[in-house]
Amino acid sequence: MKLKDLSPAARLAAETQAIRGEWEYSAFDQLLKDLIAYDTVMDARVAFRKKWMIVAIILAFVGLFVGILVIDNGDGEAGAAILVGGIVHMITTIVLWRKAKKQALPENALAMLQQLFRQVRQDLDTKATIRVNVDLSGPTKAKCGPKQVLPPNGFNSREQWVYADPWCQLRFQLRDGYKLTLRQVDQLIELRRTRRTSRGKYKTKTKYKKLCRLTATILPPAPVQWAGQPKVDPTWERLRVAKKKGLDVAVLDRWFLYKEKFERPKQNPSGADAVGMLYRLCSMRPAEAK
Repeated sequence: MKLKDLSPAARLAAETQAIRGEWEYSAFDQLLKDLIAYDTVMDARVAFRKKWMIVAIILAFVGLFVGILVIDNGDGEAGAAILVGGIVHMITTIVLWRKAKKQALPENALAMLQQLFRQVRQDLDTKATIRVNVDLSGPTKAKCGPKQVLPPNGFNSREQWVYADPWCQLRFQLRDGYKLTLRQVDQLIELRRTRRTSRGKYKTKTKYKKLCRLTATILPPAPVQWAGQPKVDPTWERLRVAKKKGLDVAVLDRWFLYKEKFERPKQNPSGADAVGMLYRLCSMRPAEAK
């Protein structure tokens, strides 16, 4: 599957790595289905080009020694051709791998959106639409704050970068007039630590930590007395009632933490996690609204 095979809406979303606007339910469901199918193809392409790149790097190093031997034997043109050919081939594979990787979409984020939407769809107002503002570009350089120099704490140096990525905002309307909003903000922390070994060499290791804040809100159609509060985990969750346009709205925050040593964490809260938060908020509605 290529970009040209996608519908205009899916092609625009894949090219801009964003989904925005108000969508009818069937159109939004089809859009997610198309994007997930496209991303599956792109993931396979990234994996293939990565293997191709590794082989090309190995061949480039082999070609380096072979080319030098050929040059030493008096055939300069053939040796130079081997050297240049190996380097060009290696650079080409690296460029193609990076290009495919850049075009790939966040699989876990798309799966979360699809699972969430399909589970709540039956409870939505059939005459309403879903309002979407989703950024699928991930933690780019534009979302990165300034470098932070941390105390050494036993290392020669410690440097940290923090990415702020408010990538997901959704708004639904239930059959009874209540409105639900879901917002996710990711914070990626990249910690780079450098230490000098006993042999005098410097070694640098990077650790990654991803903190996801999922916020669910329920807005009543009119002033309401909330019917009790659901159970929350005080370590990772917070439930509060806030004022918005003169109405009491219930807000549930939940944090998710993921860690990796060698690459950025790809994990993401699931659709079931988000649906569970929305259902707990809905349980606060008065009995006549349930």
